[in-house]
Amino acid sequence: MRPEVHIGPLRDAVRKAISPGGSPSALFEADQIMSHVLKRTRANLHAHPEDRVSDSDAEEISALARRRGEGEPLAYILGSAHFFGRLFMVDPRVLIPRTETESLARWACAYAKALPEAGVFADWCTGSGCIAVTFLIDNPGWRGYAVDSGEDALDVARRNAEGAGVTDRLTFIHCANPAEAADVIPLHSLDILVANPPYVRKAVIAELEAQVRAYEPHEALDGGYDGSDVYRLLLGETPRFMKAGAKMVFETAGEEQIKALAAEEWSGIRYDDCFKDEFGIYRFMVWRADE
Repeated sequence: MRPEVHIGPLRDAVRKAISPGGSPSALFEADQIMSHVLKRTRANLHAHPEDRVSDSDAEEISALARRRGEGEPLAYILGSAHFFGRLFMVDPRVLIPRTETESLARWACAYAKALPEAGVFADWCTGSGCIAVTFLIDNPGWRGYAVDSGEDALDVARRNAEGAGVTDRLTFIHCANPAEAADVIPLHSLDILVANPPYVRKAVIAELEAQVRAYEPHEALDGGYDGSDVYRLLLGETPRFMKAGAKMVFETAGEEQIKALAAEEWSGIRYDDCFKDEFGIYRFMVWRADE
């Protein structure tokens, strides 16, 4: 007969499995894993360390803790990640939403509200769909397009849109080159275009943080030799879809990339502005379609 397992000791064992050296986040992550399996809040776990855990739950918790200890991102283990205060489904087919990307969604939502009437937007390189879904929830009168080069990513985005109840206002497009979307998106129809494309230079992918390099999809990271391959596609092809004066907003790798892209000339669109993420880093650039 197995000895009984209780929340308190198991919680400590999970923390040690995640980080034998005791990283600052290990206890929080242990709580996240246990809450996920036991369907309890963190407060409940802390209040009832004496409660017994079933053998099956204890085994599942231990297995998840081992995966985290081996470096797998917690979001993939739990199958979800927070973005803009909401929970989104994620798995290794898509990048895990980053906190800094919330600044991109916040800017787009604020700009939409400043326009005189609801319109149409596109989210290029949509991945999990977190930006598109957030935008549609925050702007009920709008409709839009979620575009990605990966069918697997679009499957995740569809599921997130279904969970949020916005699929009736969102059209999904599978294409690698924006020119391929011309049979779906009418010319001069977009009021806002947002994009968080791959922007890591191919040569430095091997130098990324281990859990990013080993687990997150490289096709969503690899921006080519200088990190700007997808930007050039977007700047060359998407202005045809934008209304006169419409805005395009990108997430970038930072100031160096912003300056390089702003120095290039494009037909039908011009560099307008840049702004910082919540950590004070210039990460986003704004373009305006010619009027």
